[in-house]
Amino acid sequence: MSTAVALSSSLKHNLALGIRFPQNPSFYRRNGPKVSTFRTFTVAMAAINTTPLEICVKASVSTPNKLGDCPFCQRVLLTMEEKHLPYEMKLVDLSNKPEWFLQISPEGKVPVVKFDEKWVPDSDVIAQSLEEKYPNPPLVTPQEKALVGSKIFSTFIGFLKSKDPSGGTEQALLDEVLLSTG
Repeated sequence: MSTAVALSSSLKHNLALGIRFPQNPSFYRRNGPKVSTFRTFTVAMAAINTTPLEICVKASVSTPNKLGDCPFCQRVLLTMEEKHLPYEMKLVDLSNKPEWFLQISPEGKVPVVKFDEKWVPDSDVIAQSLEEKYPNPPLVTPQEKALVGSKIFSTFIGFLKSKDPSGGTEQALLDEVLLSTG
């Protein structure tokens, strides 16, 4: 469970190791340090998961006890790493699926992650659940940025395939490029 969703505290010069933070760096050169002059700063921490998440991933076919070549498993593992979440990785030989694995993943697919005593399959669902449960640092691209330039490729293909020079595809392509570049 999360022990801290957000921790924020202000530290002043006589707290935490007696560090002083001048408001103006040239102050010390002119006057020397004064007790009343300090700068407040804030420390913020992301959500911390104290219990490692359990994740079942594909084991390597050629090398025992190594991570396999599954991009879906790697996506979830990278997400967990980027969010600094502790996890316990269980390697599963997909050519010889153990009974315990089929009990938690009846379809026999990886990755599966245990959230609140429930095993969740599908890398998309897992990544979304991780983003919801542990929002910091955010890894999802905001909707308005994700849509920028989303129509350029299809408009460009239409432009290339168009046999009618006055069909408007050239203008549509230029409009989309202008929209995506601001």
